[in-house]
Amino acid sequence: MKKIELHLHFDGSIDVDYANKVMGKDIKKEMIGSGSKTLKEYLDKFQLPIELLQDIENIEHFSYLLAKELENDEVIYAEVRFCPLFHVEKYSLTQVIEAMKRGFNKVSTVYVNFIFCMMRHFTFEKNLEIINLTKSFLGHGVVGIDLAGDEGNYKTANFSGLFKIIKQNSIPFTIHAGEADSYESVNSAIDFGVRRIGHGVRSIESLETIRNLREKKVVLEVCPTSNIDTHVVSSIDKHPIKKLIDNGVLVTINTDNRTVSHTSLNHEYQILQDTFGFTKEDFKRFNLNAIEVSFSDEELKEKLRSEILEDYK
Repeated sequence: MKKIELHLHFDGSIDVDYANKVMGKDIKKEMIGSGSKTLKEYLDKFQLPIELLQDIENIEHFSYLLAKELENDEVIYAEVRFCPLFHVEKYSLTQVIEAMKRGFNKVSTVYVNFIFCMMRHFTFEKNLEIINLTKSFLGHGVVGIDLAGDEGNYKTANFSGLFKIIKQNSIPFTIHAGEADSYESVNSAIDFGVRRIGHGVRSIESLETIRNLREKKVVLEVCPTSNIDTHVVSSIDKHPIKKLIDNGVLVTINTDNRTVSHTSLNHEYQILQDTFGFTKEDFKRFNLNAIEVSFSDEELKEKLRSEILEDYK
């Protein structure tokens, strides 16, 4: 099946074999987060990938390898997100973006756009810098902005000032919410005017939040295996995705972090089919949802719709 992926972290999806080669040792245990006890422990797995992604040749090659992985997973469009300030120790952001583009463009079957991530633990001024960077790169490979990081310790409601600026500048945005924090985090994201939410699965805790998502047609970027790894849910059969769908909430299916969660979209589709009986028609709907709320332009959306509808006949 052809697929769309909207929630994919670059630094959480770097190729392990090439990382081993660069480091000269086996670093698999340092990068895979399935044994993590909390979201913070899971996020600690990103330290080594970020270290590896300071070199411009590494950035280009890891981009190429991720593009090849997406191609093998039959992904035709992906929005790849990362925090720009994590990758500019030696090079300018323009050099980093161009290196990523060169890597991804070596695989012509996958179309990739980038999303910049603000970080919850950053100061207001640092995140404002990321907003300004997003604004300056918008339309040049970058299509939107996100808020990521330790949701449990940095409440979504505290970032209202930043999202007011984002809206004033007409920058498309998504927000990690309802993962490590409760449905109240989702409510804050909805109040900011978000059209799509990263994870959002703890919306299931509130009928009012579910009604809000449904009425405002806010789409969730659901990442099932990641939710297990970060202990949002204890096992796949306890995942609320089917209850959310049955209550009229729109969802998309994503990996979050292909390396850290040791997964692929094929794997995510398989476990959802095995556990909840989702059909090809369901997966078609999830992909059409993803196209609708993607940050791509209308011309590309129409092309992607045609490909998905043709493939899911």
